[in-house]
Amino acid sequence: MSIPRVTAASENLVWLGWMKFALVSLMFFQVTAATFASLGVALPFMIEEMSWSWSAAGIGFSMLSFMVGIASRVPSWTLAKLGTRATFGIGGVVMAIGLALMATTSTLGQYVIGAGLAGLGYTSCALIPGVAVINQWLPHRRSFAIGAYMMIGGLGGVAGPLFVTSAVTATGSWRWHWWLMAGSIAVLTVLSVALLKGRPGSSDEPAESTLSAEQHSENVYMTRFEWQFKDVLRTPQYFIIVAAMTMTLFGGVTTNSWAVSHMGNLGIVVAIAAGALSAQALVNSSSRAIGGLLATSVDPKWLLVSALAAEVIGMLALSSADNMTMIVLFAIGEGYGFGMCMFATTILLVNYFGPREAPKTMGTMYLITTVAMFGPVLGGYVADHYGGFAGVFQAYALALAIILVAVVMMRPPRLAEKH
Repeated sequence: MSIPRVTAASENLVWLGWMKFALVSLMFFQVTAATFASLGVALPFMIEEMSWSWSAAGIGFSMLSFMVGIASRVPSWTLAKLGTRATFGIGGVVMAIGLALMATTSTLGQYVIGAGLAGLGYTSCALIPGVAVINQWLPHRRSFAIGAYMMIGGLGGVAGPLFVTSAVTATGSWRWHWWLMAGSIAVLTVLSVALLKGRPGSSDEPAESTLSAEQHSENVYMTRFEWQFKDVLRTPQYFIIVAAMTMTLFGGVTTNSWAVSHMGNLGIVVAIAAGALSAQALVNSSSRAIGGLLATSVDPKWLLVSALAAEVIGMLALSSADNMTMIVLFAIGEGYGFGMCMFATTILLVNYFGPREAPKTMGTMYLITTVAMFGPVLGGYVADHYGGFAGVFQAYALALAIILVAVVMMRPPRLAEKH
């Protein structure tokens, strides 16, 4: 496989592209650490101080997930109409306000509103606008750059639990964690507003012909057309990919919400349970980088198959994680599965339907995945009424296995190529 060369005329654009990549990657790292990776570890401390029930506390995590999903189409509009700088700027301000509300929480309602605002801002600071920047500025290394970007974001999941435990140990209060997260997001927002500019196709962005396209093995399917979004929605492949990401997020948000509490109920101390989440997040981030290295020679469909199989194992292991063997299987299976699924679904959407409509195809996918917001509430309900979380994780494993079969049978879409 040949590696595309970058001409001297485009060398400055490539360096500028990698600089933008570094900034959006750092933002993705921090918003991940400040939200999904932190909240599940902070919740037991918040519940103890505020005397909330598990079900009530789960509403905040569900609101975070709901707002991330419901706002998933927002970046595709702001990128096209307002530009990159405004997309990250608006998202960062909203998110910082939400985290500040969580730091000053005195009622359940304030906590839920803060979590909702954090989720609303998250979408405009994370995956969709970040991938749009990479598609525009680094098309010659798209798969590698997206994999590396997702890996860095995933490392936020490693850091998040450690941020919480460190803040509580150092200050004696979970509130300082949320203040530190709000401040860090505010700083990165200022940098984004200062250093990111333009919108795809504007004079501030490279022309599509300026940088060479990424080279792929003949084993990797790549559409020769830029699909129209209305045609994408007519394909079963799109909805199979969406189903895979949806069920993955069901497992992911429920795990981040309740894995520490679940393992605690099984007799595992908080430090080990939090460490398992960090280990899971480390495997998660590493799998995204592995995907970026493999995606030009191995079709992302098979990467998705491997991800779903690993998640089945991880969910089953978590359901009975009362010993180190099951905890390790959980960390590896769910970590690899979640990270590789997120990477593979993103690359499949680009490979099957083209990069031009990627903000819409990805945004709509994550809008549909909003139903995953029910995961934490379902987990809390099961725990309150049936004494544990195991049945939820076992049900997720069954659903993931069914989707796995559909992905194995999936073939590349061909409708657009009739145009």
